[in-house]
Amino acid sequence: MSNVYSREQAWDFVKANWDQMDRLFPKQGLRRMCGGIVGLATPELEKDVRSFFTSRKVDLGGKTLEQYLEQLRVAVSFRERDGATLRASLRRQQSGVSS
Repeated sequence: MSNVYSREQAWDFVKANWDQMDRLFPKQGLRRMCGGIVGLATPELEKDVRSFFTSRKVDLGGKTLEQYLEQLRVAVSFRERDGATLRASLRRQQSGVSS
């Protein structure tokens, strides 16, 4: 879910197959897989992620899911606040223009 080119497809797969994976995978495997939600850093995907986990009452042990959701919130906030500036800076660097 961290790959920018396939994150939405991976998230769709997780949602579609969650019940089966929840039955088959140990909690540690689900915990590691769910860490990938941090890569779903758009407001739309964050809303979908929160809705999905809220509707299922998922328990990954301790505060793990809460922490992943908080990291996702931080990533979305950063993207909203600084994304345009960062993209512009990277474009200038690629074109060889310094600021």
